[in-house]
Amino acid sequence: MSELWRINDIQIKQHSYWDHIEDFILSEDTYPHYSIFCIMNGTFDYKVLGESGQAEPGDIILCPPHIPLKRKAVTPLKFHFFQFTYRGLSGEQLPVGLLQFKDTERLMSTYERLKDIAFNESEHSNHWKAHLLTDIFQIYSMENQLVTIEEEPKIYDTIINQALSHIHEQAYTEISIRELSTYINLSPVQFTRRFQASVGVSPIDYLTSLRLRKARTLLLETDCTIEDIAVRCGYNNGFYFSRIFSKKMKMSPSQFRRTHKI
Repeated sequence: MSELWRINDIQIKQHSYWDHIEDFILSEDTYPHYSIFCIMNGTFDYKVLGESGQAEPGDIILCPPHIPLKRKAVTPLKFHFFQFTYRGLSGEQLPVGLLQFKDTERLMSTYERLKDIAFNESEHSNHWKAHLLTDIFQIYSMENQLVTIEEEPKIYDTIINQALSHIHEQAYTEISIRELSTYINLSPVQFTRRFQASVGVSPIDYLTSLRLRKARTLLLETDCTIEDIAVRCGYNNGFYFSRIFSKKMKMSPSQFRRTHKI
């Protein structure tokens, strides 16, 4: 998922708010756009693209276009439902399935604001909905980025846990996604999709976050050259490392060192 969401990435196609339902009319449905269920109260079982589980208050279930979503209420539900189109950067993919949040208080506050404009499909209203939905995704990205940088995520997929251990062991070598997928006997596409669903970011983004954490430490705590830091963080050369660092950190390694070094 993009680390910087822009309001123009999202175009609202539908927004409904359900205050109390005992169960879904259909146990399975498919939507022409991205769809999300933002749960305020109650729980329901879900299954999408092989991922299944139970969603609770503060969780979001995100389903890609034209992909069947199975669902069954466990307890009476209160939720927002959106359909939207997404125009992110080329090659970016949204996470699929369960999205969990730490800051549920802010999330619920946003949901309360959305209640006031539910079912209103005017251009002005949809603009504000896109703004609030973008904010929700931005919170998710920020929380997820902090997790991938500061601690190993809690993953219940044993195959992905195996991959994570290997990534941490080999993060600062010239490891590739193809090598990783071969290591756990999956195709690169299968591995990337499964990793994204479990961790919330792509394997390359996770690997990059580990490398940049080490790079930031080396920039601030040593006098190593950019070229040396690049090699020590698993990159072939300083030029490529600088490109990656600048893209993610919004400043060059040299600027980062000048700005933050004490």
